[in-house]
Amino acid sequence: MVIGLRKQHAAVGSGLAFFLGNPVLNPATLVFMGFILGWQFSAIRLVVGLLLIAIVVAIANRMTTDEASGEAPAPELAAIERPDRSFGTLAIAWLKELWNEIVAIIPGYVLIVFILGGLRAWFFPPDFTIHASGVAGMTLVSLVGTLFVIPTAGEVPIVQTLLAHGMSIGAAVALIITLPAISLPSLFIVRKAFPANVLAMTFGVIFAGGLIAGTIAQLVDR
Repeated sequence: MVIGLRKQHAAVGSGLAFFLGNPVLNPATLVFMGFILGWQFSAIRLVVGLLLIAIVVAIANRMTTDEASGEAPAPELAAIERPDRSFGTLAIAWLKELWNEIVAIIPGYVLIVFILGGLRAWFFPPDFTIHASGVAGMTLVSLVGTLFVIPTAGEVPIVQTLLAHGMSIGAAVALIITLPAISLPSLFIVRKAFPANVLAMTFGVIFAGGLIAGTIAQLVDR
């Protein structure tokens, strides 16, 4: 959907707002989280999520000159729909675009997920992660949360299990912020829809946001 928005010349900031807001501010996930982890986690996710999205969008808009300013869209973002197309030609164009996306996305997506899964034991050592409370531990947790891909609301049972095994509140907060927002596979999927420097900035802001929010939560919980 994000790629489609960009192909229809949606602004970079608007595309990023949808890209991040869809998983982070999902109402069903927030309600689910409230019942399972507690409403304080949902409130933190909502407030920090809104703040991080606003920061990412503001910085992205300053970093880019969007189509609205008169700059022509990149060739790969040209819309496939034209008013003069019949249903048949539109269906063929849609299938062709779908095939192009499958070829361009799925092999790389599978490879990245496979590599991250293989390195999970080194990236996410249970003893260190569960007892993470210092700056180094919070940094690792935030980095892992920003790198790995999970299904919608998957962060809730993950954090619930880790809390039951002794994970600190700060590390849990870092994960509920970073896990749903972005991942290497999701960044790979939208790599052609946004400039590389914008995606790098987004990664950095989400990582820093998780680290800062987790650290503050850890200090308050003491």
